[in-house]
Amino acid sequence: MKKKSIAAISALCMAGTVYASVGNAVNAEPVQSEHTAETTASQDRIYCIASVSKMYSALAVMQLVDEGKIELDAPVTKYLPDFKMNDERYKDVTVRMLMNHTSGISLGLPTNHYLYDDVDSFVHDSTFDIVSGARFKADPGEYASYNNMGFELMEHIVENVTGMSYTDYVRNNIASKIGADHTGTAWSLYAGDTGDSQVSLYRGFLPIEYPYEMAAGTGGIYATAPDVANFGSAFFTGNDILLSDDAKTQMSTRWNDDAKYESYGLGWDFVEQVKYEKENIKVMGKGGDLPYMNSSLLVAPDEQISIAVLTAGNGSSQYAGLMASALMDVALEERGKAVSDLTPPEPEITDSIPDPYKKYEGLYCSGTFGIARICRITFDDTAMYKEDLGTDNASPERYRYTEDGGFVRVNDSGRMTADREIVYFEEKDGKIFIRTELFAVYPGLGNTADSMYTGEKMDENPISPSVQQSWDELSQTVFVTYNEKWTSQNYETPFYWIVTDQAFPGYILAKNSRGVTKAEKMTDEHHALFFTSIPSTANRDLFDIELTEQTYADQTSAVSLDLSNGARCRSVDSLPVFTADIAEISLHSSEAAWYRIGKDMGGESIAVERPDNSAVFVYNKFRELLYSTHVKDAMNTIDLPVDGYIAFVGESGVCKIAR
Repeated sequence: MKKKSIAAISALCMAGTVYASVGNAVNAEPVQSEHTAETTASQDRIYCIASVSKMYSALAVMQLVDEGKIELDAPVTKYLPDFKMNDERYKDVTVRMLMNHTSGISLGLPTNHYLYDDVDSFVHDSTFDIVSGARFKADPGEYASYNNMGFELMEHIVENVTGMSYTDYVRNNIASKIGADHTGTAWSLYAGDTGDSQVSLYRGFLPIEYPYEMAAGTGGIYATAPDVANFGSAFFTGNDILLSDDAKTQMSTRWNDDAKYESYGLGWDFVEQVKYEKENIKVMGKGGDLPYMNSSLLVAPDEQISIAVLTAGNGSSQYAGLMASALMDVALEERGKAVSDLTPPEPEITDSIPDPYKKYEGLYCSGTFGIARICRITFDDTAMYKEDLGTDNASPERYRYTEDGGFVRVNDSGRMTADREIVYFEEKDGKIFIRTELFAVYPGLGNTADSMYTGEKMDENPISPSVQQSWDELSQTVFVTYNEKWTSQNYETPFYWIVTDQAFPGYILAKNSRGVTKAEKMTDEHHALFFTSIPSTANRDLFDIELTEQTYADQTSAVSLDLSNGARCRSVDSLPVFTADIAEISLHSSEAAWYRIGKDMGGESIAVERPDNSAVFVYNKFRELLYSTHVKDAMNTIDLPVDGYIAFVGESGVCKIAR
């Protein structure tokens, strides 16, 4: 059954490689599927391992702890004198807090971090400037919430303490010591040479250039699956090639003993899983996701099993993790340690809801893994209803009260759903939070069980009618990113928009075409700020919004939607129209040249003669990417959609247009 699960999961990936390291022996199991773009993924193919990279920066810091050069509970400022924030609490942030996601730093990754066929130091060089203006979302050490910026700071710590670049440190002190010849960062492996060892990537069925993650400490390690599995073996009990057992024990210890919180270790996404804990088996894991790249690393240190799953295409770390778990189960079974799948909880449903729960009615900001929504919770005598607001899908979810004080989601027939979702209300420090226990079923693949805080009751935000009207007028206005580098992958999904609703006055939803949604609180006509304090990863990657007046390169003055992570966005209503008489487009390195496609050009075709270091993107009226010069061998003839958009991005120069 487990082997069938492995085959089923691999069918969801465009290409993938699985490697298992058991003890000192390495056993390769490359994924094969009739659905894959590459029927057999070579064991030597190099992938970006996305956030599994955090384990390399965490290990690097722990090596320096072993050497007495770093103290985990020392303030970050001891090793990074350039690390400063406007809030004096930054002095309380310790190295350990960066590693277990408890620093309280709000920001995720900045702009220009994921670039097509381009190696650039912008993210590295601007880390301190970007973080300096960030607000804290919590007191340092208060709770764990996934944070990418912390691992970028760790990259700098390694460099400051050792006097060498992070790339060199990984090569000399990690990769070379375990014979990982195909492990490094984009600087060491590529830096202008795309190489034949990279896995092929596709957008739909079109091959694309290779994107490089510039945030090396957070997500920018490139490696083969065998290299990653061998790296995982460095965490085996008794293996002292890279770390002492004491360092590994610290890394695999939960940040907090309360099972209501996520079980982060130092670097690890989890250091406990119910499925394995019930069999007294220690398993740690780390997953990673980037567009087109997904990964999972599972390690059972006492059993000396390391599983690495790397995929490219339309996968996710969730599926990579299911595959890794299925392989782990097979390896454990071969050692006489059978592990069974979890069974769903079966709470007892009652016919009525106690009156005290009625106080929990109201508006909540809720979500998981940084996708925030605003919802309304109401009760009748027998059920609780949760309705997402600010969306066309207004059908509320229904929950029934259980004997243990929770609410389990049910379908229209009143039966519990296969994905067993149970929510609880908890009061802490004068605030009301939602905690969710979710048992998720993946038919034929396995199941998962998680518990985390997923929502927070919103206070009223009384603002003046003029402030509300200002944001209402902006509501549903579409914006486009204009300040990213021409190689940025974000130009595939560059659209943002603001949503207001009379159901949640004083608040907005900020959405983008990558599917990210954030809730923000209006403060005046020009500012909306993040406000949640949900003690979990539901509160990750927060940003503030400022509306500024900008004069663009085309001499148009219009509003700019500025995010505190560095993104700058322009209203599409202010864009010039791309008409038949345009023969040249001037490029500016600091600003994309955006156009709405005029009606006289909709349905027409153009050819673009563009300089080096430039790109062209075309989108339809639904904001879907239709054309990109980052597709390999992209045709020079470009078909223009009616009511669409076209962007010319690059270093200073001129694009010439021909019909």
